[in-house]
Amino acid sequence: MGDDSATVCFTVDVEWAHPAVLQDIRDLFDEHGVRATFFCTHGGIDVGRHERGLHPNYRRNGSTLKELTGKMGEHAAAGIDESDLYRYVLRTTLDFAPEAKGARNHSLFYDSLMMPLYREFGLEYDSSYLLPLTPGLQPIWKEYDVLELPIYFSDHFELKTGATGLDIALLHLDRPGLKTINLHPNMVYLNAISDQHYLASKAFYHDPERLLEARFPGRGIRSMALDLLEHVASKNLLTATLGEVNQRWRSRTRWT
Repeated sequence: MGDDSATVCFTVDVEWAHPAVLQDIRDLFDEHGVRATFFCTHGGIDVGRHERGLHPNYRRNGSTLKELTGKMGEHAAAGIDESDLYRYVLRTTLDFAPEAKGARNHSLFYDSLMMPLYREFGLEYDSSYLLPLTPGLQPIWKEYDVLELPIYFSDHFELKTGATGLDIALLHLDRPGLKTINLHPNMVYLNAISDQHYLASKAFYHDPERLLEARFPGRGIRSMALDLLEHVASKNLLTATLGEVNQRWRSRTRWT
């Protein structure tokens, strides 16, 4: 993998988080001197020196397609070709971060019909494949000159499986391979201890005060994220935004 061997990439799926909750996770990165990639679900997201990507929501009951249904009527919207639906969602989401070069789809949704649309809208990379704790990961060239940057670890995966027991030693950061870490602002803010804990908080998802009251006092996702950031900073591990990895790989031989 050359200079990307064992690189750690911190990423955030913004997930319509409250500004105070989003600021909280951004502050954690800033305090540890780490740049991250924020995949944006809505407009007005200020990430400072960090990278912005897109987090399109292709769900039929999602806000973007509900807006289209409202404009066209349910019957007319239901008859639209899938590619045109994806195009509408991508165009709408691109307005949130016009400079974005990459995307990660909400719910990690994927359809090969999206790849030509990435080229149409100037997107160069995708990060929607979750390959948890797989050693030796590296970027993968896909059709239409799109680069896939797979996810190595996700906080939601941990809440569902308990794969590491919140122990960063079991992330094996010393092994070769790209380590793309996927975090969610509400899970980190809540210090979620289980998927049930997180799901219960959705009743007050946009209320930072109630979320803080519900924060788990013991070891949870926030504890693990802090351990990870402190380990990366103290060991001076190589980190990069996904955009930086994308740029480096585009300087190498590939098919087009």
